[in-house]
Amino acid sequence: RLVALHDRIEDLVNEGDRRACLELEGDTTANPEEQDCLYRSYKQLLRWIPSLKSDLAADSQDYKVKLIMKDLNKAADCACSDDSTGLKTAVVDWLMGSKPTPEPALESRRKEGRGFYHNTSGQLICPVEYDWSNAQHRASICGFDADYTVTADSWPCFLYKHKQYNPNNPVNGLFKNDLLVQAFKHIFTSPSSVDSKNVADNANQEEGTSTEPPLKRQKGLSEKCTQAHVAALLRMKLVEPRAIAYTAVQLRFALSSCNAWRLIDEDFNYAKLYKNILLFFKDACTMQEKDEIADLLYWWNQLAFQSCLQATNTCFVSSVFGHSNASVYHPQPVEKKLVASTLRKQHERLATRGELSAV
Repeated sequence: RLVALHDRIEDLVNEGDRRACLELEGDTTANPEEQDCLYRSYKQLLRWIPSLKSDLAADSQDYKVKLIMKDLNKAADCACSDDSTGLKTAVVDWLMGSKPTPEPALESRRKEGRGFYHNTSGQLICPVEYDWSNAQHRASICGFDADYTVTADSWPCFLYKHKQYNPNNPVNGLFKNDLLVQAFKHIFTSPSSVDSKNVADNANQEEGTSTEPPLKRQKGLSEKCTQAHVAALLRMKLVEPRAIAYTAVQLRFALSSCNAWRLIDEDFNYAKLYKNILLFFKDACTMQEKDEIADLLYWWNQLAFQSCLQATNTCFVSSVFGHSNASVYHPQPVEKKLVASTLRKQHERLATRGELSAV
């Protein structure tokens, strides 16, 4: 949840060992981006499990080391599976509680009929460059038209506040969608912390429908049993980019029609979506951009961890931007795609205002 989406523990540890050897040899050769990603995840692993490095060093016997890694991999896989199963039913509870009620009704225990096979879920996972309300766009997406491919090179609508995307300012409202926040709370602060009535009210606001007297709230499937408070167990006090990226991946999968978890679903690569979100948060160059990212994370913490707000901005400026190995954002090969243009538009906006200066 907080380290990596799919990398195995042994791969992270091996990369950490390799870097340690290079450091001893004084080798400063640049590493491929893939290895840099592994190393950043390795450092996150040590951050959340500080004793791991000493545990691996102390257990010189190979079978014990393998056992530790096996247990960690198993725990990570189980957590991912639990989150997928929980969101599979929870997201239907939230959407079916909105007005107008989705037609036909979504089934909480079946994923057939979700994704682009349903108007509600289709609109949410539709790339923002396309207009889901346009019949020709819908037909082209569902018909796998080469000009309307759905890939991780484009941000899906459910990442934007009120599902509203401004092509002149692609970062406006990005990662501020209410459904995304509810999914985060469901995963990290237990399902019972999610108020389904608020989700329905927010959905009504997004659709622009009139507000009617609310129905008596009923307990949804996601609230019949509560899980341990994940954030408390992990001593997680602040929302970080990796948690947002993980939540976005889980929510996108819950909205899709795919029954079994896989990294690549048709043309959509979940690992790439995860990586692109991390790069978005890492790419801030100017002080203005860093402030905008810090404000976004502060906004998240207002909703998730209000008790820790006093130190939030300072903590995030140092934790998100203070690493010497912070990655440099590289535009995607298809430049028209939104992920590639999001930060380019941000730079252009700052340049127009005369604020694009080196930091």
